[in-house]
Amino acid sequence: MSRIFLGKPLHWVLVILLVAGGWLVGRQRFHVIEFNLFTILLLVVSAGVVVAVLMTSRPGEQVTRDPIEPDDDSDDDSGDGGD
Repeated sequence: MSRIFLGKPLHWVLVILLVAGGWLVGRQRFHVIEFNLFTILLLVVSAGVVVAVLMTSRPGEQVTRDPIEPDDDSDDDSGDGGD
Protein backbone atom coordinates (compact mmCIF):
# COMPACT_ATOMS: atom_id res chain seq x y z
CA MET A 1 0.00 0.00 0.00
CA SER A 2 2.91 2.37 0.58
CA ARG A 3 3.62 2.34 -3.16
CA ILE A 4 0.03 3.42 -3.89
CA PHE A 5 -0.41 6.02 -1.14
CA LEU A 6 2.82 7.99 -1.21
CA GLY A 7 3.49 10.38 1.62
CA LYS A 8 2.89 10.32 5.31
CA PRO A 9 -0.45 9.60 6.99
CA LEU A 10 -0.45 13.22 8.20
CA HIS A 11 -0.48 14.38 4.57
CA TRP A 12 -3.48 12.19 3.82
CA VAL A 13 -5.26 13.51 6.91
CA LEU A 14 -4.64 17.04 5.62
CA VAL A 15 -6.20 16.08 2.27
CA ILE A 16 -9.26 14.65 4.01
CA LEU A 17 -9.60 17.77 6.18
CA LEU A 18 -9.29 20.03 3.12
CA VAL A 19 -11.97 18.12 1.24
CA ALA A 20 -14.27 18.10 4.28
CA GLY A 21 -13.71 21.83 4.86
CA GLY A 22 -14.33 22.60 1.19
CA TRP A 23 -17.55 20.61 1.29
CA LEU A 24 -18.72 22.42 4.43
CA VAL A 25 -18.08 25.93 3.12
CA GLY A 26 -19.65 24.97 -0.21
CA ARG A 27 -22.70 23.63 1.57
CA GLN A 28 -23.07 26.93 3.47
CA ARG A 29 -22.46 28.89 0.22
CA PHE A 30 -19.68 30.72 2.04
CA HIS A 31 -17.87 31.31 -1.26
CA VAL A 32 -20.87 33.32 -2.50
CA ILE A 33 -21.99 35.12 0.66
CA GLU A 34 -18.56 36.11 2.05
CA PHE A 35 -16.35 35.92 -1.03
CA ASN A 36 -13.50 38.15 0.23
CA LEU A 37 -13.22 36.31 3.54
CA PHE A 38 -13.46 32.96 1.73
CA THR A 39 -10.62 33.92 -0.64
CA ILE A 40 -8.35 35.06 2.20
CA LEU A 41 -9.16 31.92 4.20
CA LEU A 42 -8.46 29.74 1.16
CA LEU A 43 -5.04 31.35 0.62
CA VAL A 44 -4.08 31.08 4.29
CA VAL A 45 -5.19 27.45 4.61
CA SER A 46 -3.47 26.50 1.34
CA ALA A 47 -0.22 28.12 2.42
CA GLY A 48 -0.48 26.42 5.80
CA VAL A 49 -0.92 22.99 4.21
CA VAL A 50 2.02 23.53 1.87
CA VAL A 51 4.21 24.61 4.80
CA ALA A 52 3.04 21.61 6.85
CA VAL A 53 3.93 19.19 4.06
CA LEU A 54 7.33 20.82 3.52
CA MET A 55 8.12 20.85 7.24
CA THR A 56 7.20 17.19 7.74
CA SER A 57 9.05 15.88 4.67
CA ARG A 58 12.76 15.14 4.72
CA PRO A 59 14.95 16.42 1.86
CA GLY A 60 15.18 13.78 -0.86
CA GLU A 61 12.07 11.92 0.34
CA GLN A 62 9.71 10.84 -2.43
CA VAL A 63 6.39 12.69 -2.13
CA THR A 64 5.25 12.37 -5.75
CA ARG A 65 4.81 9.30 -7.90
CA ASP A 66 7.33 10.44 -10.52
CA PRO A 67 10.63 12.13 -9.68
CA ILE A 68 10.73 15.87 -10.26
CA GLU A 69 13.74 16.63 -12.42
CA PRO A 70 14.97 20.04 -13.55
CA ASP A 71 14.31 21.00 -17.15
CA ASP A 72 17.58 20.88 -19.12
CA ASP A 73 16.10 22.57 -22.22
CA SER A 74 16.72 26.10 -20.93
CA ASP A 75 19.19 27.01 -23.70
CA ASP A 76 16.97 26.23 -26.72
CA ASP A 77 14.52 28.61 -28.39
CA SER A 78 11.39 28.77 -26.27
CA GLY A 79 9.21 30.39 -28.92
CA ASP A 80 9.67 33.94 -27.71
CA GLY A 81 9.89 35.34 -31.23
CA GLY A 82 13.65 35.91 -31.18
CA ASP A 83 15.88 35.35 -34.21
